[in-house]
Amino acid sequence: MDLDEGIDVYTFGNNIYALLTGLWVFYDIDDDSVVQKKVINGTRAYVDSRWKKRSYIESELVDVMEKCWVHDPKERIDIFQVVHLLRKIVKENEARKSREK
Repeated sequence: MDLDEGIDVYTFGNNIYALLTGLWVFYDIDDDSVVQKKVINGTRAYVDSRWKKRSYIESELVDVMEKCWVHDPKERIDIFQVVHLLRKIVKENEARKSREK
């Protein structure tokens, strides 16, 4: 398997998971080699569907995370797209707050 910046984007998705849930992906597995095999085989950490309904920010972060976790690195979002989406989310969230006032 070739390693490139796509692995960093995948890991960024793991960081989003940790921010949302307070847990590390596959927190119940202590053996890194087992986790690596799961990921290589396409298994992703469980994401409770309620995260998509809690708030605008959480819903959008789940979406970005899932794009970071796309199995095929050629189909996976790149870090520049991640930054673009995060900036867009911040801007929309600020607009929503302004409309609520």
